[in-house]
Amino acid sequence: MIARLTFIAGTAALALACAPTRARAQETAYRFEIASVGDSTVTLSTEKHEWLRAGQKGIAVDPMRHDALVARFVILRIDAVHKRALAVVTGQTTRITTDHVALIDRPSRKWYAQPTLWIGAVVGAVIGAVAAH
Repeated sequence: MIARLTFIAGTAALALACAPTRARAQETAYRFEIASVGDSTVTLSTEKHEWLRAGQKGIAVDPMRHDALVARFVILRIDAVHKRALAVVTGQTTRITTDHVALIDRPSRKWYAQPTLWIGAVVGAVIGAVAAH
């Protein structure tokens, strides 16, 4: 009985040690340079962000005014060769310029693709198997 409790306590300690050390809520929005501005479109530089897809929504902000909202947009097309994205402006408060930046949230991973789910499933199965014997 003591061996089982020791094993369960050790497994729980290992699970806590593997837990994330900080919250990741602030890491979802990415900044993009606005390369050019058209009448109702903007072109974004997408140098190292392969996760961008057509249909994603974002906002343009003014960094000189503490990220004040300038416009909202939807990405129409991704040009992977030139590393650019074309977006159409769906609403704006002021005229967009190349001095502004775009913010787009990175899509979250599906629940079944999260490593913490599978770590928890394995740890739970081990604890259940040990407790059942």
